[in-house]
Amino acid sequence: MVNLTRDEKGKTRARLLDLVPGRSGPVYRQWLQERGTAFTAGVKIATLDPFQGYKNAIDDELQDAVAVVDAFYADVLVMPMSSGAVLVAAVTGLLRSA
Repeated sequence: MVNLTRDEKGKTRARLLDLVPGRSGPVYRQWLQERGTAFTAGVKIATLDPFQGYKNAIDDELQDAVAVVDAFYADVLVMPMSSGAVLVAAVTGLLRSA
């Protein structure tokens, strides 16, 4: 888990939050629950790869956050096949399926 909050100059400063064993929705959900509501209430944007388990955990534990596809997956899955309006439609489809 990585925090990608921008600093006062607008630069993204990646900060490792945790290494979590297991790659599943329940593991992610549990990790979020362990952080508590003070932490989860502060999450405004949650990036994820297009895996339904992660999207379910975000929907369940981060009700006020917007889920977006990680830039790596947008690059790998979407960019090679499209641009413009087609790109927007493809990313929207990934978010719906994620």
